[in-house]
Amino acid sequence: MSYSTTINPLHFEDLEPHRFEDLIRQLMYDFKDWKSIEATGRLGSDDGIDILAIENFISEEFTDDNLTQYTVREKEWIIQCKREQSLSPKKIDKIISNDISRQLNLPYGYILAAPCNFSKKSRDVFKQRLNEFGVNEFFIFGKAELEDLLFLPKYDHLLFAYFGISLQKRKRTLKSNLSSRLTTKKKLIKELDLNNIEDRISKEILIRPSESDDYPQLKNGEILNWRYYEIDSFSPIDCISVIQKKHYAYVNWETEEWDMIEDCDISFPHFPELFGLKENFYHKLLDKSMKAKERWNKLDDDNKGFYIELRPVHFDRILLIDEIGDIYNEGPHIIVDYINNSPFENKTYRYLESNYDFTDTHIKDPKMKNRIKKFK
Repeated sequence: MSYSTTINPLHFEDLEPHRFEDLIRQLMYDFKDWKSIEATGRLGSDDGIDILAIENFISEEFTDDNLTQYTVREKEWIIQCKREQSLSPKKIDKIISNDISRQLNLPYGYILAAPCNFSKKSRDVFKQRLNEFGVNEFFIFGKAELEDLLFLPKYDHLLFAYFGISLQKRKRTLKSNLSSRLTTKKKLIKELDLNNIEDRISKEILIRPSESDDYPQLKNGEILNWRYYEIDSFSPIDCISVIQKKHYAYVNWETEEWDMIEDCDISFPHFPELFGLKENFYHKLLDKSMKAKERWNKLDDDNKGFYIELRPVHFDRILLIDEIGDIYNEGPHIIVDYINNSPFENKTYRYLESNYDFTDTHIKDPKMKNRIKKFK
């Protein structure tokens, strides 16, 4: 079960022009210590000044008595918003010239905000023209800079208000998911009496759906969507894998040739017994297993192995770990959110394993082209 960790580019172009101006104004609220910040663009045409801001500035002056005198002064800023996806150097030059020439007094600062990617030449023209006019401070906010601001935690409310996205909500959800996974892992480790998650587990557990009107009754004695499985390992990440299939196998470890007794699956645990099965179910299962083992025992010990298929259950789908069980099926149980009538992720891990417990000899994903007819 995977989660996306990226966000698509924000669609500033979907905002109405005045909504874009509102967004920029709200982003600028704590950019400086403003005395006022007014949306003047709403009062006139889009060719005028969109936002006019007055910055408070405290200056220090020494009096004749060598005392420090603090004076609050004001600095005027022009904040121009262009909801355009492309601004050429020539267009930027025109915007600046138009804005500055209209002012009776030269503004102290100038900010241009547009949801486009400014080229180096455009940025150079921006700096050059404002320097020529004598503007003291100036900033340019392109698409990247605007997205960087919006992705800051303090602007998450704006990200949600204008684009319907909340990174903080995502982070809280992610944190909750991670915490839930850790809790599930700890409960499983405790229930399975493990000291190390790298240990081979080999313990039976009942997997059943969270919603089933039939449990624990099996229709006509057949297996439904719950049964005991032998747990194999904590793998892959944030999953616990169980043995869904296990067959006696022949393996040539040098050539990787192999075969298995396909008509006998020995993965179904004989204990604990599953409630509701036909009376002779386990007798037939044992009889079939013994006959298959007789054929398998005719092999050389070095060629004896097992064909195994593992299926992972993701921690996110484990709703409850019931260590007690019930009067029908003893614990532990794991209650799982089934998808398409299955508790498993859409992945099967296949491998061949040696008969010797003290070795780690195995072949991952045995190739079908290497399968021979050893068992006839």
